[in-house]
Amino acid sequence: MSLNDAAKTGKIAVWWDMKDCPVPEGIDAHRVRPSIEGGFKELGYSGPVSITAYGDQKQTPEYLLRALSSTGVAVVHIRSGVISSRIFDDLMEWRGRITTPATMMIISDGVEELIAKLQQRIKFNLFWAYSCRPWTMSVVLTSAEWLWDSLLAGVSFSKEQAVEECSLVEEL
Repeated sequence: MSLNDAAKTGKIAVWWDMKDCPVPEGIDAHRVRPSIEGGFKELGYSGPVSITAYGDQKQTPEYLLRALSSTGVAVVHIRSGVISSRIFDDLMEWRGRITTPATMMIISDGVEELIAKLQQRIKFNLFWAYSCRPWTMSVVLTSAEWLWDSLLAGVSFSKEQAVEECSLVEEL
């Protein structure tokens, strides 16, 4: 089995910034986990997925928290201003425990610098979802990227389509 094949069947960790990428209006929170897992399966990844959602849970409706928890999403309460650094700390702690090829996903707009710093230290398959693609060219190397709303809706986008979609949203 090649290293890439092992990564496709290995554990997948997802860190989700609920402030940057909340559950959109009209999306059932029970569908978040299946949508994320579906995005991985579409790309040939079949390993077990753990999802950790970070946010100020005092600002999150109770029904959303219950729906996410009922599907196995771990919910972490944290002040909005320190979500990115907490994700980075947890990601580093997780990576220190993983001995097999690592596959991870970040769902956030505000972690690009942290991811770039991490990629200088360790090798891993990275997936990224964001509310809108950054306007500057990214230094982050990803295996795949999604617009958050599109991932939840089950729509696949290439990086180029994501940039085009964000441009159309900004023009409106």
